[in-house]
Amino acid sequence: MDFPPFPGFRDEAFAFLRALEANNRRDWFKPRKDTYEDEVVWPLRCLLLDASREAAMRGRPLRADPKRALFRIYRDTRFSKNKNPYKTHAGGVLSRTGDRASNGVVYVHIQPGASFLGAGFWRPDARLLRAWRLRMTADPAAFLTLADRLAERGLPLRSDGDRLKRMPRGFEDFADTNLADYLRWKTFVTVRPVPDEALRSPAFTDTLVEMMEDVLPLLSFGWEAEREAADAGR
Repeated sequence: MDFPPFPGFRDEAFAFLRALEANNRRDWFKPRKDTYEDEVVWPLRCLLLDASREAAMRGRPLRADPKRALFRIYRDTRFSKNKNPYKTHAGGVLSRTGDRASNGVVYVHIQPGASFLGAGFWRPDARLLRAWRLRMTADPAAFLTLADRLAERGLPLRSDGDRLKRMPRGFEDFADTNLADYLRWKTFVTVRPVPDEALRSPAFTDTLVEMMEDVLPLLSFGWEAEREAADAGR
């Protein structure tokens, strides 16, 4: 299917998500699923594919698969005390494979009053996390410069509280360096808040492309670590 340029989210999208938050039940959602598909899913797919086309034109290794890039609205409630069946936001990614499960993504989060763009590596597996730490310690100045440049763009790195209390095994010698805090992290992401009004405009594709460009050095750092981890495992 050929997706048109992003049309902007209509008021109906935000109204639907607000109503879902107040009526998070299957009997409410099912008769309104078409509204969800038309007002939330369709424009989100258009946005991701629009940015994906621009990435291809610029030679950037980011794309979106129209079926695999979006997160499902259905919550996994098996191990949660919260039994609400639906998420009250929508999300999708640009990644190297176009799949939401890839390592290193640009993430779009649509939620009334709490929308944002994010990017980075959320809870990478142990092998990739070790390779990431090895890359940091191999050239501390390069990583710290990367972190500083992201901060200058209003995109400071964050762990979202996902960090070790002690230095990871094998990296104790860096406990008194500027890398010490980063070496304890298990997540490396950055976030740019987005006002609802911006999402209503077709020009928001440009905002997403700008985010893509701003975070590409971070993603490239992690992808290179991923390559090194794969080479070490051979």
